[in-house]
Amino acid sequence: MVAQQNNLSKYSIMFTGLVSFVMVYFFIWRTDATGYHTVVDGDAKDYYSYLMSIFIDKNLGHQALGPWYVIQTPTGTINVHTVGVSLLLLPFFLIGYVWASWFGYEVNGLSEPFEKMISIGALFYALMGLYFIRKLLIKLNVRDFVIAVVLVLIFFGTHLLNYSLNEPAMSHVYSFALISAFFYFSYQVFNSGGRKYFVWAAFMLALITLIRPINIIALGIVPFWSNSFKEFADRMRNIFFKQTKSMIIAGVIFKSTILIQSFVWLAQNGKMIQWSYKDNGLYFFSPNTLKMLFGFNSGFFIYTPLCLLLMLGFIPMFKENTYKFLTLFLFLMFVFYLFSCHWAYTYFDGLSIRPMVDILPVFAIIGAKLISSLEGKLKLVSLPTLGIFAILNLVTCYQYKAGILPPASMNHAKFNYIFLKTDKKYAGVLGGCNDLKPYSKNHPGKSFSFKETFGNEHLDCTNLEYPAGHEVASLGFSTSKIYIKAKLKRKEITLSSSSGA
Repeated sequence: MVAQQNNLSKYSIMFTGLVSFVMVYFFIWRTDATGYHTVVDGDAKDYYSYLMSIFIDKNLGHQALGPWYVIQTPTGTINVHTVGVSLLLLPFFLIGYVWASWFGYEVNGLSEPFEKMISIGALFYALMGLYFIRKLLIKLNVRDFVIAVVLVLIFFGTHLLNYSLNEPAMSHVYSFALISAFFYFSYQVFNSGGRKYFVWAAFMLALITLIRPINIIALGIVPFWSNSFKEFADRMRNIFFKQTKSMIIAGVIFKSTILIQSFVWLAQNGKMIQWSYKDNGLYFFSPNTLKMLFGFNSGFFIYTPLCLLLMLGFIPMFKENTYKFLTLFLFLMFVFYLFSCHWAYTYFDGLSIRPMVDILPVFAIIGAKLISSLEGKLKLVSLPTLGIFAILNLVTCYQYKAGILPPASMNHAKFNYIFLKTDKKYAGVLGGCNDLKPYSKNHPGKSFSFKETFGNEHLDCTNLEYPAGHEVASLGFSTSKIYIKAKLKRKEITLSSSSGA
């Protein structure tokens, strides 16, 4: 009977998978001559590089020093990011390897079979995340219709769509999938106590930590699985004192899985413990929370406005159970704070705030509470409004894919200029760059400076886009990161002579 009652939410996942595959086929694989060759780019090269190093280059500890994500140590090279994404993509990579070998493609990790299998792998994990969100919401007694709506909104109404289809080798869809699974299994640990749930929860927590160590904050959801502080305390005592064996087994599973990274590091440079994030720190006392959420340069609620609307779900949650409201609200506020402490709080090039994809299962819970509380005329108005916000996200994702919305350097004026614009003539019209200084507890003084003048003669710029320039032959030092600050002064021979430039 339960299976029959939950058919609509099943169909919503099937619908999402089918539509997504069609979108991948037409918008990624068949967009232009290069097509799928944009699948592995940016940080994705780092996450994917373990597979490249082991199976293609066969040089895990002696990688080329060109890429920014390779760190030189006295005994070998290590990667900035951890091994989790490569681990999850391994089955799909191996299929791509066989496909390329048997059908005459280059076996280089980046030819058509490999990159298409990455796309399929990312879509698999996106659907896996939706699957576990569905299972969790069923346990939370959410109606099937509401679950179906929430699943469609979370995928098509947020930047999960972009990081599942357009940038499938980035870490975020994988974190989303495993955090969704961890939420479900940890709920079962608290409410059923079965040993298998301890094992699965520990395994999922270890995997999401291997993807991005900061993902360990997913543990913060655990108090929400109780209905009061007393109930939470009682269940914690029960877990630690009456289910000790299950806890020990879970601990062994967690540590054994985490050791995968240590063994990779050991193979790279002979050390099992590394700190590869030394240049990617947090400013705990200087968060940029408001800019991260509402700034026009990648602001989360600006480019993923559906999530701001879903936050209204906290109102009925507060009315229903103050304890559950506080535990979930404080957890989400902590996530906002922690992510905004990152030295590059915009997370550089990307659509919206990328790490918020990882925590979208929280918005699924809040959204389910919001939609469940809607009644009468409010329901008739609210559901179409949610749909409009989802359509707005589809436009935004298209703009990003088409190059109309740049991945960085946005401001209010630029946002207004391209708002809802979809014509290809707007592709690449917005220039400029807003770089951030590399992370440092104490920023050093400038390492190199020069002043250039072009004499007293004026420059004739007629029909010349770049009439003058300056080339720096050498900085005199080597670095993987450089921050440039330029100050320019222009003088005109006659007032406003270049106003039409």
